[in-house]
Amino acid sequence: MQMKFYATLFSILGWYTAAMAQDSNRVSQLNEITVTASKGPQKASETGKVVTILTHEYLQKNSGKTIASILNQQAGLVINGAENNRGTVPDVYMRGATNGNALILVDGLPVNDASQIAGTFDLNFISPDQVERIEILRGSQSTLYGSNAVAGVINIITRKNSDKKFGVGVNASYGSYRDYQSNVNVHGNLGHFSYMLGYKHEKTTGFSEAYDSTGKAGFDKDGFSQNSVFAKMGLQAGSRWNFQYLLNWSKYHHDLDEGAFIDDKDYTSKSRYLLNGFSSEYKFKKGSWHFLYSYQRNKRDILNDSIDVPVNAYAKFDSSVFISNTHQFETYVNWDVTNQVRLISGGAFTLSKTNQYDRLLSLWPGSTVATTILSPDSSNTNQTSLYASLLLHNMGSFNLELGGRFNYHSLYGNNQTISFNPSYLINQQHKLFINISSAYRVPTLYQLYATGYGNKGLKPETTTSYEAGYQATVAHNTLDFRVTGFARDTRDLIIFYYDPATYFSQYRNADKQQAYGAEIEANWSITRALELTVNYTYVDGRITQRQQNNKDSIYYNLYRVPRHALNATLGYQVTRAFYASATYKYMGQRYEGVKPMGDYYTLDLYGEYKFGNLLKIFAGFRNITDNQYFDILGYNTRRFNFNTGIVFNL
Repeated sequence: MQMKFYATLFSILGWYTAAMAQDSNRVSQLNEITVTASKGPQKASETGKVVTILTHEYLQKNSGKTIASILNQQAGLVINGAENNRGTVPDVYMRGATNGNALILVDGLPVNDASQIAGTFDLNFISPDQVERIEILRGSQSTLYGSNAVAGVINIITRKNSDKKFGVGVNASYGSYRDYQSNVNVHGNLGHFSYMLGYKHEKTTGFSEAYDSTGKAGFDKDGFSQNSVFAKMGLQAGSRWNFQYLLNWSKYHHDLDEGAFIDDKDYTSKSRYLLNGFSSEYKFKKGSWHFLYSYQRNKRDILNDSIDVPVNAYAKFDSSVFISNTHQFETYVNWDVTNQVRLISGGAFTLSKTNQYDRLLSLWPGSTVATTILSPDSSNTNQTSLYASLLLHNMGSFNLELGGRFNYHSLYGNNQTISFNPSYLINQQHKLFINISSAYRVPTLYQLYATGYGNKGLKPETTTSYEAGYQATVAHNTLDFRVTGFARDTRDLIIFYYDPATYFSQYRNADKQQAYGAEIEANWSITRALELTVNYTYVDGRITQRQQNNKDSIYYNLYRVPRHALNATLGYQVTRAFYASATYKYMGQRYEGVKPMGDYYTLDLYGEYKFGNLLKIFAGFRNITDNQYFDILGYNTRRFNFNTGIVFNL
């Protein structure tokens, strides 16, 4: 398999060194506008940050895929669970960093779940039908975005409000595992007021979460059903002031299994999510003032009933409830002090609480029901931050961003981060960039307070990151590419410690972690209708931990992340109405602990046909070679599967 991977990689590299790039839907062009890199509209040529923009057109050419599946095709990203059974909470690994080190935003609002182990956001709660574009900002971004933006930021920007007074959109699809999805939305613009209201329903019988290694155990299917409501409203108050309200409510039911390789017929989960977001923008002569507020509530009910108890079960009965509430405030100014100097300065406040309730009956003879309660009065934190970033641009070919952030945490006190990001533009077609920055990540409420595992003595992770690269549009605008090298040094890395002799488990700090690697992104317009997009990521990492004998223990620690990952899509606009593509994905050897999971590849086919702007039909065929592989050891991924559907807009 390794030889096949290298042969594929070298042949692709040979193709695009012989010819070159124009407009790309996946790799940011030097004239592309990004709003995430500096919290305001900015040309990619004026920033030294590594930004990949997934446009609305690109998302439309991936109809039928989840947000997690789409992100799983991007450079530097591994989304574990993206191709597992529906309801699996996707884990986001960026540039080899552990889950929880990539910050997720929705319209610039940080989203998360303070009751989750890593405090991460469940991407199942966002439907692609709600999304206008996605901006992926790689590298340390804690100066502008705070904790968790250690390896990067993913900003999911929801659909723009329509220019019509009234419009209707309807989507419906059906696929493998009896997966039925339907979506309806109404949208419009009435003078100064705009609105969008949407509802989505999905139901599937699914497949067994746990992998049956014998093939004869008769594991049952684990189903999934979801209902979601989305609302977005805007008000233009005069020529300067704009207000926006965002609502995302989602509820899903998901059947579970006992664990890796272990079936369970009465293990279920119910997840509910509510996001209320409010933002305003006031434009003045040379800039804008922004205010953002969001409230998030997550609730997960997990029930492992006593009717079916597998041989290797953890307990006879287990009922758990996890609830989190998060309030976030932020205000900042984006001000063009002069034509060459822009100042971004602001402050943020976050308050998070969680409460957890568990009733468990173990399998030990004579055991009684044990109840544990974690109260929000004791499991809560807050953080206040002030930040400023200075952008020097319009200075010929040279651009520079220099920034700093001061944080005060209710448990850990003060800390600071900095960023230094120069770039040099050559002839509007070639760009060199460097980024040196620091970042931090505070322990989650679960890691601090969880019964049995929590450790109130945990320290925050602190990180210094380095990256440098080259981006170009060359050969008569037929090839656009970017090459980036990166390294990250992390101190006090949070790890999960387990003693096999005593069965004692706890979250602890390791001494340090070093990760490094490289990314290549390219888009080649072979002809006006034929386009090849490719990305390749190499990443490696080591943990160093001081032992009691004062000797260092050094070991490889890229959990579920491969050293080598390759994605390639060949798209062909056959006619104005008909588009088809083929996507190849290769994932190198990965490890879960010390257990190898092997490398694998998948091949997908996609086609769509448009009847003007009114109607589109599409079909996607994924993993057409029917490969069996693991992203999470012991849990099934999708074998050959398909979905087909229609999109109607009026």
